[in-house]
Amino acid sequence: MMDIVGYLRDAAAVTQISPSLPRSPTSDHPRLIALDWGTTSARAYLLDDAGTILRTGPAGRGILTVTERATTAEDRCTAFEEEFERMCGAWLDEHPQIPVLASGMVGSNQGWVDVPYQHLPQDLTSLANALVEVPSQRGRVHIVPGLLDDGELPQVMRGEETQILGVLERTAAVDDGNGPTERVVVLPGTHTKWVRVQGIDVVDFLTSMTGEIYGLLTRHSILARLAHQPETPDLGAFDRGIQTSLKAGTEGAILATLFTARTLPLTGRMPAEQVNDYISGLMIGAEIASCVDGWLSAGSDTRSTQVLLCGEAELCRRYQRALQQLNIDASVVAGDVVAHGLWRIALSAGLLKHPMEGKA
Repeated sequence: MMDIVGYLRDAAAVTQISPSLPRSPTSDHPRLIALDWGTTSARAYLLDDAGTILRTGPAGRGILTVTERATTAEDRCTAFEEEFERMCGAWLDEHPQIPVLASGMVGSNQGWVDVPYQHLPQDLTSLANALVEVPSQRGRVHIVPGLLDDGELPQVMRGEETQILGVLERTAAVDDGNGPTERVVVLPGTHTKWVRVQGIDVVDFLTSMTGEIYGLLTRHSILARLAHQPETPDLGAFDRGIQTSLKAGTEGAILATLFTARTLPLTGRMPAEQVNDYISGLMIGAEIASCVDGWLSAGSDTRSTQVLLCGEAELCRRYQRALQQLNIDASVVAGDVVAHGLWRIALSAGLLKHPMEGKA
């Protein structure tokens, strides 16, 4: 995760939904190994029938590290087998027939196997019908496909679709009696996703590279020359950046306002310790202004659309703070939503049947 939030410690009240899955130290009924396997890290969960997290495995390596020495397809498969064994081998010794379900970049063209994207609109529970099985020495590993919006400017996601399903499943009803409820789910991060869902169908999404660009600007651009890392976050500087972006609108644009992160400290109008938080505000403010204009202002009643934020807690609170300056309330969804999303897909796919189910 990029350090766009610095060390945010805001005492302001925060609207938060906490759907943390119940945890139990022991259980006689583990039914699923769930893997959240991304670009830079991997997490393994042992779940029961209800999606309760019974145990978590050791932190795994992301696909880039796993395959950094692989030169052939065979090398790649071997590398993933070894990492899978390291994370889940002990569980598989205890429960050799347990199903395994994974989502994320493990299903990309740089992963264990390239799983075809599913096109929009997409019922997230229907992803269970498009799982791809990968053979391993421990049995089959099922991998969840990502999503593709194949428009003029294509958009893709891998892993976020499972996270979104977990968010929706853990935040109550998807139908208010007047048709599917529309929500906007925002997943802040290195590549932030804005996702429009109707009921449990993903109908549109876009990607903003705010986190990655922030990291480049504050480490490698001329803006970094006059910046000092603060000991604590300066939310006043963050708010100043938001307001600068909002006032500039489309005429000022982010490329023009960013240079003020140099001119303000250069002319003595901003302390060096405020520069990074100011840039954070500029970037997030510009992103939110654009997305709100395009996604939450298209009709007279769209401002009432529920906005849900899910991701690293402090970064979500920054997005929440910025949205509040546009009079938009957003709830932060906490907890192991990816594990819950994987459990829900496994349930739909019939992977959670008891070993003796269907036998005479």
